[in-house]
Amino acid sequence: MLPTLLQMDGAQVVSCELTETRMYIKVVTPKIQADVKVGDPVQAGVCLSNSEIGLGALRVEPLIYRLVCTNGMITPDRSARNRFTHLGRAAADTPDAYELFSDETLAADNAAFFLKVKDLVRDAVDRTKFEQLVAQMRQTTERRIEGNPVKTVEVLSNKFKLQQQESSGVLQHLIQGGDLSQWGLLNAVTRTAQDAPSYDRATELEELGATVMTLPSAQWRQLAAAV
Repeated sequence: MLPTLLQMDGAQVVSCELTETRMYIKVVTPKIQADVKVGDPVQAGVCLSNSEIGLGALRVEPLIYRLVCTNGMITPDRSARNRFTHLGRAAADTPDAYELFSDETLAADNAAFFLKVKDLVRDAVDRTKFEQLVAQMRQTTERRIEGNPVKTVEVLSNKFKLQQQESSGVLQHLIQGGDLSQWGLLNAVTRTAQDAPSYDRATELEELGATVMTLPSAQWRQLAAAV
């Protein structure tokens, strides 16, 4: 994927890691940028991750990078089209099936596989998609936490099974940020990702930030009105 990533205008690798289970590459482009609020800019990016030990398919997901606190928010596409497996991967787990496919078939499958992935990398930093995400984020700035912020974080932690240290971190960053809105809450979650003990968990919290952003109205009201 490196040649495709380098084609991104001004591409910058902001984070990468090889953990026990997965490889991650997070790339942003400052050429695609907008303000969610005045003085609160975000940039478009992409997160690629893969497991070579069978603990998950290759994933290509849009990444929103907030410059104020250098927080990342991964916005997974809920459809299956951004997670891929291919014949070569399946053959590793089912040796007998490998014999069914010729080298020519496997080569063609690999070629088609990576063409799809390249298209998704380009799509992840598509300006139109980025602007749609920014519009969603701007809407979150208008949704206020009307109840007790401590209870809001408590309900959030129970709903998404946050550990005690994570819950405390979200509350701390929410208060320090001074923004008692849905935007402030999701950024408190992604800021807490920076304190996570593992890169895998940090990435999960970055994904949780996007989940908070897209909560159905009824669920958001439950959080916002907690007392």
